[in-house]
Amino acid sequence: MLAEDLVMLTGRANPSSASCQPLAWHLVEEISHRVINEYGEAIAILSLASSSGEATLALRRAADRLRAMAEAHQSLLVPITEGYIDLGDHVGKLCHSLSRASLGERSIQLTVATDEIRLDAARCWPVGLIVSELVRNAARHGLGDSPGSIRVSLNRSGNSVCCVVCDDGCAAYHRPEERGRWLIHALTAEIGGSVQWKFTPRGSIVGVRFPLIAP
Repeated sequence: MLAEDLVMLTGRANPSSASCQPLAWHLVEEISHRVINEYGEAIAILSLASSSGEATLALRRAADRLRAMAEAHQSLLVPITEGYIDLGDHVGKLCHSLSRASLGERSIQLTVATDEIRLDAARCWPVGLIVSELVRNAARHGLGDSPGSIRVSLNRSGNSVCCVVCDDGCAAYHRPEERGRWLIHALTAEIGGSVQWKFTPRGSIVGVRFPLIAP
């Protein structure tokens, strides 16, 4: 996808302006980086298993993995539906796809608990991107190579929504990279929200609060 397309989809009117170009290009870079990495993992599964005489099983695993990856990426696309949609349903489907794509085989349990929240479809998209990035950060930096759990909650409080993502890993020693944190802050700013991080020896907690209606 071209940077100009992402600029348009994020609601920015002038793709050539200096204020909007960095986020668009960063999104392009992040998406490309993840697609390459995830498909590389699937190829590695094939290479390893084929050398041990388990090619048939490996092909089946790779097909399932690639299918789950495709579903996860599809969940991150801008919703075609106009008007208001169920934010909990949108995030729930996204988290289910993420679990199938990479978390399940690592014995990472991802749970979602949400209030009934009706949100403009255009605002659901960046919220989904934020949740996806936070879940990936928790799995990669909080849990590392260890099994564990990640919990996503969405609660409505008056005219705002609070999204919390927490894990039970050693986050005090595995903080997310600055690049990932920059993306989360940028996307949160896009929806007029704020983000807070808390790192403890028993895990990390990230809270994102944003208004129901665009400011």
